[in-house]
Amino acid sequence: MKRIIVYYSLSGNTEEAVKIIAEKLGCEILKLETVKPLPKAFLAQMFVGGAQVAMNIIPKIKPIDKDINEYDEIIIGTPIWNRKGVPAINAFLKDSGIREKVTGLIISSGGGDIDKCVKALEDKIPNVKYRVSLLDRKYTDSSTNQEKIDKFVEAYSNQNI
Repeated sequence: MKRIIVYYSLSGNTEEAVKIIAEKLGCEILKLETVKPLPKAFLAQMFVGGAQVAMNIIPKIKPIDKDINEYDEIIIGTPIWNRKGVPAINAFLKDSGIREKVTGLIISSGGGDIDKCVKALEDKIPNVKYRVSLLDRKYTDSSTNQEKIDKFVEAYSNQNI
């Protein structure tokens, strides 16, 4: 089974988790980048990114250097912005043929509403079987992230048994 994790990460939290999970599952990764990057200043990022989510703005993403159709399964990695997945992920998911291959979610949160984000994403990607919700690494509660990652990886590893 050929698997890839497609993700977006602004601050590095999602990227860190994706790299750990990809190594454990032995799958490839693909980082999405928008054509027009967000501002460098944190408050400006929050304003622009939050506005994109609130207004359902789907930015253009840079060309992808992999043929996504070659993969049997896709795992999506996304931070939560304004209680939803990030606009770059929505841009990627616009291709309905890709949506059917998405079987997992890696969601990182600074303490936001994870359930609302999962619901919004699962409405777009109906075949999600596995999900892991992680806290921003700067929070003390993030100490449970490794255990959550291990359970997520174990679920994927055992799916074909």
